[in-house]
Amino acid sequence: MSIGPQPHAAETNPVAPSHLPPGFRRIWRRELRQIATRPALAFMLVPLPLILFLVLAVVFAPGLPRDLPVAVVDLDGSTMSHQIVRMADASADVEVVEQLATLSEARQALVSQRAYAILMIPADMEHDLLLGQRPEVVVFSNSQFLTAGGIVGRSLTATVSTFSAGVSLKLLEGRGIGTDRAMDLITPIPVQQSPLFNPSLDYIQFLLSAVMPTIMQIFICAAAVLSFSRERHSPNGMARLLRVSKTPSRAIFGKLLPYTFIGTFVLLLGDVLMFSFFGASFRGNVFVFFLNGFMFILTCQALGALIALIAKDTTGALGMMGLIVAPSFGFAGVSFPRFGMTAFSQIWGAIIPLTPYLQLRTDQTLRGTPLEYSLPTMAWLFAQLVVFSALLWLMARKTMTQTPVVADEPTVETAEAAQ
Repeated sequence: MSIGPQPHAAETNPVAPSHLPPGFRRIWRRELRQIATRPALAFMLVPLPLILFLVLAVVFAPGLPRDLPVAVVDLDGSTMSHQIVRMADASADVEVVEQLATLSEARQALVSQRAYAILMIPADMEHDLLLGQRPEVVVFSNSQFLTAGGIVGRSLTATVSTFSAGVSLKLLEGRGIGTDRAMDLITPIPVQQSPLFNPSLDYIQFLLSAVMPTIMQIFICAAAVLSFSRERHSPNGMARLLRVSKTPSRAIFGKLLPYTFIGTFVLLLGDVLMFSFFGASFRGNVFVFFLNGFMFILTCQALGALIALIAKDTTGALGMMGLIVAPSFGFAGVSFPRFGMTAFSQIWGAIIPLTPYLQLRTDQTLRGTPLEYSLPTMAWLFAQLVVFSALLWLMARKTMTQTPVVADEPTVETAEAAQ
């Protein structure tokens, strides 16, 4: 049996940072040790965001929705009506999955979600066309599913318009009018539509490149919340943090630096996969793009840590964080334009880091916007970083100095080894 004083746990653990003098390095090493001893936290920081990104990438891998189901009600049964159906089925966007006898049956297909739209061809359509009349082909689309309903509605409308133009051209040529003159009569004012950005309507460019930073914002803020809540809501934790770090600034930098490195690595890895493997466009400045992502990570961390110091407990902090950042995708202007939002929605979106980040990200990836046009957006994100960081420093200083010190508190080394 060994006699005499036993070595302290912090002395026998080579990872324990108790031998370091108080300051930044000690806080940094201490936070790394906290991550290493918490497998669930480590899994949330790196593998989980990448798994979610890959799952979403598999969903959006086709890039464009194809072969969306539609139903046809052909009340004419003529050669021309069959040609319309064949043209609709040949379109890449839709697929004719059912040809039904009545509109009531087609409505059931629409309600039961077997089809996103109905193409109804009226009776005697061919007969009316040959007499020079204008029969009406009707498209019923399910706009409850905004994207799918819009795609099938546009595709079927374009099909009918193309068929109608072809019929009009043949009728005019049958009257002895030349082809060029007939084309002028069909389209007296031609319209040329030239999409400049994302012309193929690729959903990888539209949704995946915006959903990934949205997910990252949640995980970055949550990591900062958990890191500072651990100190804020442990007995005498903030006072001990001040003694170990000496200043609030060192405590903030030391605790957040490991998560900054991890968040930057995950965000860069996701971007590399998106731009290389999935072929997303990049037309901007690499340095500006990286700086935008780095400021985004720092701003999210400052926001999360500030929430942790304001909330009464960890559960409340996570709930407050989720309430602020979880719906941020809806306020960022990706799916619904910010110009059409209410004043409250615009203000809410303005205080969330995701909004300026996605705006500048889109400018630098799709639009290739010159730097002078991106500077206001960068200034917007930088202002958020300054405001959240200043409030975080004030709250950290306040909680560190106001936390009471219990008389029988263990030594710093013992407390750190116990953690």
